[in-house]
Amino acid sequence: MVSSTDGDGARRNVLGAILAGGFMAATFDFFAAMLIYGGTASGVAKAIARGWYGDGAKAGGTTIEVVGMASHWGILLIASTIFVLTSLRFPVLRRQAGITGPLFGVCIYIVMHFVIVPLSAVHKISNPHGIQFVEEFAGHMFVIGLPIALWARAILGKD
Repeated sequence: MVSSTDGDGARRNVLGAILAGGFMAATFDFFAAMLIYGGTASGVAKAIARGWYGDGAKAGGTTIEVVGMASHWGILLIASTIFVLTSLRFPVLRRQAGITGPLFGVCIYIVMHFVIVPLSAVHKISNPHGIQFVEEFAGHMFVIGLPIALWARAILGKD
């Protein structure tokens, strides 16, 4: 829990909540993408790197894969930062983590599919269909949003 008398400890707790939630969400989501789309780690990393390099990322090597993985983890660390810092102002986000986490995951899905991907080198909205949509949408709720919220509550407390 964050203590108002220990500034360094409070900052460490906030950083810990951001890192724990962001890294767990990114790792779980990376594996979920492999399962949903039947791909390899290399293929998923290159698919993410398409945001920077367009379709040329498919033919890339290790550097492209590293850029894809770093981008993925970076995006979810930013998302975790947004949730954690917002929850400091609105503790209800941590108190109701089982609700707010999945709702935050929905927000992440919307931003990724309707803002970030269209502005990237991919240049189009790429929404999955059928069971892949259900899996990806639920994944954003329960594999991304929920772990971020639960780590924030576990490390920072409910207040």
